[in-house]
Amino acid sequence: MATVSGFTAISRVLGFLRDMLIVQYLGAGMVSDAFFSAFRFPNLFRRVFGEGAFNSAFVPLFARELQENGKPQALQFASRTFTILALFLGAGTLIGLPLMAWIMSAVVPGFKAADTSPAMSAGDTHEFRLNVKGARSVFFVLEGGSADALGRVEQGALSAEAAQGGLLASYQQAVSKLMGVEGGVVANMNLLDVSNGAAGNQVGQGGAMMEVVLPDKHKFTQLVGTFKIEQGSGVHLKTYRNHPGTFDLTVKLTRITFAYLMCMALVAHLSGVLNTVKIFGMPAAAPVLLNVVFLIGLLVAVPVMGWKKDPVACGYVAAVCVFVAGFVQLTALYVTCRMKGLPIRFIRPTITPRVKRLFVLMGPGIVSAGIQQINLLIGGIVASFQEGAVSYLYTSDRIYQLPLGMIGIALGVVLLPEITRRLRADDLAGARNSMNRGIEIALLITFPAAIAMLVIPYPIVSTLFERGEFKSFASEQTALALAGFAIGLPGYVLIRVLQPGYFAQENTKSPMFMAGITVAVNIVCSLLLFPIFRHVGIAVATTISAWVNVFLLFRGLKGFLVIDQRLKSRLPRIFFASVLMGAVLVGLNRVIDGWFVESAFTLKASGLAILVFGGIGVYAGSVLALKATTLSDLKGGFRR
Repeated sequence: MATVSGFTAISRVLGFLRDMLIVQYLGAGMVSDAFFSAFRFPNLFRRVFGEGAFNSAFVPLFARELQENGKPQALQFASRTFTILALFLGAGTLIGLPLMAWIMSAVVPGFKAADTSPAMSAGDTHEFRLNVKGARSVFFVLEGGSADALGRVEQGALSAEAAQGGLLASYQQAVSKLMGVEGGVVANMNLLDVSNGAAGNQVGQGGAMMEVVLPDKHKFTQLVGTFKIEQGSGVHLKTYRNHPGTFDLTVKLTRITFAYLMCMALVAHLSGVLNTVKIFGMPAAAPVLLNVVFLIGLLVAVPVMGWKKDPVACGYVAAVCVFVAGFVQLTALYVTCRMKGLPIRFIRPTITPRVKRLFVLMGPGIVSAGIQQINLLIGGIVASFQEGAVSYLYTSDRIYQLPLGMIGIALGVVLLPEITRRLRADDLAGARNSMNRGIEIALLITFPAAIAMLVIPYPIVSTLFERGEFKSFASEQTALALAGFAIGLPGYVLIRVLQPGYFAQENTKSPMFMAGITVAVNIVCSLLLFPIFRHVGIAVATTISAWVNVFLLFRGLKGFLVIDQRLKSRLPRIFFASVLMGAVLVGLNRVIDGWFVESAFTLKASGLAILVFGGIGVYAGSVLALKATTLSDLKGGFRR
């Protein structure tokens, strides 16, 4: 496990450097929302295929083929499935590219206009009513009709939640033309891209639009008003909660990144071949190549071309990096297979009984093992209705992915072939012991990590990402999301540990049904919590669904997984040591909390180092003193 965990750790560290550069250049607005949404599709397939789900179906079948029919037949099976995957996904990519606008309409519906008026002519009016809770801006744009169309916001009012009781208290200032600021409660109006000479509260054709900039941390819930067309005909007024250019940019960037989806499925296939024969190095190192390509693009191409101050250009560079990295990773795995005497070739795509069995197992396996990513995708759909929320959730996701990647994914990759081999040898006791030790290692690492992210999220986010276009307000919002995700971190990792207990028995249907229940829970919780807590509600909904999935998986393994006495005695000690560490972190953070507020990076880094190493010292001392683990147990566990 040390090989997989080590390369994954390198990938996560380089990934942090990558994301620090991305948020520095893109910020947390239109371009970052567009890029992160465009990256979500291929990144989802990287995590679902590349981090275990495809292997959950392929590895047991390939291992059986090796054992029963020998290496030549096994390689023929692998080559045939590789060919079928390449043809199917290649065709899917070509079909998906021209349909990308339709696909993105389903994935990021909030990027499109929140309200579109009927066709209007001079003298016509349109009443608008928008939910602005959590919004940073509202945009007005005229589209269609005559080129000389011109309109005006006649009147508007903002309503907000009362300070007491959480009730709606309307600010009945009804500010004429939304231009004044009375009592500091009404937003300023800015007009962007005034290429047609429009001014004030007017909106014209030719690309002009009007932006209502809402104050940070505002409590407004609705913007209502009337818009009047002063000249022109056949024109539509569109109002947006996100920048009007966000959707079109998302579609363009996704068309660039979409090929990465195909590459990741093929990379996962080749990784499964290598993992089955206990070659873990290159499959674990493949994600490192993605981050290396990103760093070359962001550290070399962007400065050389002079694009540091151009977020849109940087967004295109990042998308091209995704495209290039996919083929670099695929080439590296393909060459490694040949060098290790496991050549995979394109052959006639015949559908044999074993191939049918693979695809029958693969569908449910992908759904169940990729449940966390499905939940994040659902969260992204809901988050698109709040400007900046996609960026907040992506950035916080990157932080908790570090322990998840180092431990959860590594355990999932290693446990599946380990349990499969033991069950093939009728060693049920050995399989149970492997599961118990996996749970123990997972919680030993993730309990303290979760508590740290829960009690000091702002110092972590501010130090890692707050620079350039990523401001302090974005750090605050990202930190809140990180705290919501943190509660579910042990659950996310336990899912990775428990699923191999099903997959090793070629049972992918049970986890799929459980995943369906989990998705339903996530959707319901997201819809209930988002109107109240905005993007933080999405993070909490994902956490709730993760623990529901853990409960269902654990219950379904009754009779196969038996918690041994060692695990029962050590879990309370691990939890107590984690809580003790959390209390120390809270105390330390109160002493140095000023170091993280609009301070120099060196001061922030010093403060975070104090918190991290202080927490590690307290936790390490506590778990050893409480005998929650021993050094020999740690060495033995990671050596596997």
